[in-house]
Amino acid sequence: MTTPQNARPEKPICTSACLIIGDELLNGKTVDTNSNYFARFCFDLGVEMKRVEVIADDEGEIMEAVRRMNKDYDFVVTSGGIGPTHDDITYSSIAKAFNLPLTLHNETWARMRRLSKSSKTNPPFDWETPSPMLSAKQRMALLPTGPNVRNVYISPDLWVPICIVDNVHILPGIPRIFEQLLEGLRPLLKFNVDNHNKQTRVLISTPMKESEIAGFLTELQEKVKERRIKVGSYPRWGKKRNTVTLTGPDKEYIEGLVDEVEKGVGGLRVSVEDDEQGEPEETEEVGTTPRDEVKT
Repeated sequence: MTTPQNARPEKPICTSACLIIGDELLNGKTVDTNSNYFARFCFDLGVEMKRVEVIADDEGEIMEAVRRMNKDYDFVVTSGGIGPTHDDITYSSIAKAFNLPLTLHNETWARMRRLSKSSKTNPPFDWETPSPMLSAKQRMALLPTGPNVRNVYISPDLWVPICIVDNVHILPGIPRIFEQLLEGLRPLLKFNVDNHNKQTRVLISTPMKESEIAGFLTELQEKVKERRIKVGSYPRWGKKRNTVTLTGPDKEYIEGLVDEVEKGVGGLRVSVEDDEQGEPEETEEVGTTPRDEVKT
């Protein structure tokens, strides 16, 4: 994939945070998957994800959260609240948070017009005559504007930009578009991430209960903490086997711990969590174009 348009290298990225915006998430109508995808994306890059927040479509809450996260973290992503209706207030709230004007972004508007195609469910539209529907469409191209703002387009057939204000990257909430845009940033971001922070994770499946291995894991964590290795224990309720993880930047050191941990927890290294005791695996290094108005 080529480097996104309008992208440029920025300061090193070590930490990240994700702000999920939407009443529908808080009232149970929709389930958030974007923060999980973002966490895996950051793990794969070697960026330490420090925080996830879910908030309402509330101007004050959005303003407070983006100001704080922009100050505290190197790479902030928002998800949701971009669309044609009254409750889509992410762009306007972030503009207000940073004292920026909200203006019609000509390139985004031109891309939307060019890429919006007619279909049975999307009849031909008059883009010249003022109408409520035209105003609704324009709402999605009203972006924060200023010297600390840039808009990144990851593909010539995608009109939705990634609007970046300081460290805050404004993304849509629709998972397939969120993921597409985030992946489009990867070629840029990888140059700003210290490769020494890239994490390795090993999974070890064990039939033993957490209480049975708690003592061993406590001693192990004390032993490896100075090497920046984190030992995790994850019960899998209703399953036959639980999971122990070793996570950290020193792959060689982690590899050297595997035999000791397998013996200590009576388990076996696996590539994915499962009830079956599979064969040993290699170390896991985790790591649709919108055509018209979409609620993002």
